Amino acid sequence: MACSKRFFNPFKPSAGAEPPRIIGRDQVFLDYVSALKDGVGAPARLMRVTGPRGSGKTVLLTDLGARAQDIGWNVVNITAGVNMVDDLMYELSPDSSVDSISLAGNAAIASGEVSMGVKRPNLRALMKRRCGEGKGLVVTIDEVQDAPLEAMQLIAGSVQHLIREKENISLVFAGLPMGVMDLINGKALTFLRRAQSEELDFISLIEVKLSFKDGFAASGLILDDDQLEIMAHATEGYAYLIQLIGYYVWRFADLHRASSMQVSDEDMRLGVENAMTRFHEVVHEPAISKLTKGAMEYLVAMAREGERASTADVAKRMGREPKATSSFRRSLIQHEVIQSPVRGYVEFSVPFLREYVLDNAEELLDRY
Repeated sequence: MACSKRFFNPFKPSAGAEPPRIIGRDQVFLDYVSALKDGVGAPARLMRVTGPRGSGKTVLLTDLGARAQDIGWNVVNITAGVNMVDDLMYELSPDSSVDSISLAGNAAIASGEVSMGVKRPNLRALMKRRCGEGKGLVVTIDEVQDAPLEAMQLIAGSVQHLIREKENISLVFAGLPMGVMDLINGKALTFLRRAQSEELDFISLIEVKLSFKDGFAASGLILDDDQLEIMAHATEGYAYLIQLIGYYVWRFADLHRASSMQVSDEDMRLGVENAMTRFHEVVHEPAISKLTKGAMEYLVAMAREGERASTADVAKRMGREPKATSSFRRSLIQHEVIQSPVRGYVEFSVPFLREYVLDNAEELLDRY
């Protein structure tokens, strides 16, 4: 069957790219938009979003910002890092001359003191001005676990003051769970502990199947029920994998669109294989790239014990006393590679990481 119309892949597995439809987050969207409409003091105006790598945090921030813009709010999006205050001030006032601002001088930034003959702009004043334009101001901060403490103190303090002044201000920040908790439990950041917590769990496989079915059908491609079931289970409800698997299966099926609109089992097999290879490259490798030799040895021993393992059994497999391995376990938890669901046990916190470690154990250890 000839097909002259060109279709575009509906799945978007690039980091932060927003898919046509975000699934499994409806309650978050409802809470947030309602809070923007409910006025100063609505709890969801101050929100923290946490989840493992690839759980869709950046996509969620993007969508929350877009929804705020749709109802008339100003939105500023930044990513945490050493220059985040500079970035925020530029986005708040891109037409002003904001020179390089060091975090060491954050007191001068906050007060607008004169430095080297130049009066620095006041962050709170810039934010307040934008609050008065339109319905209010939304600031989103991604990868907040990488934020310098001084920068977050300055931003949080400004937001807190604006709330006290009954300005329409909203702050949404996202990051890895432990990194976010370490940050908000830090000095002078008590205010951020009040943020409404949204932890991104795995998405229902029913919703995943519906998403696949709709995404393929919209471009004329057909998946049968068994294929939908297999593809959905392959994702384990993991947001990034949903986009990856959908993207690659669609791409293979699109190659024979002119002769058949039916997705073949071979399309599905190749698509899932390619998706998993890419998943290893962009999720697993970055997660373990900075581990010490001891931490990697612990990870390999843990993988050989099972998805969840006794810390005593892991130490025994390593030929060490449990106390001698505690620093390795702590390092892996801090890197959010593993977690400890109950005392004395550990488990992998990233989907399919155990399989990746088992398949590549020799090569991973040879790196050291």
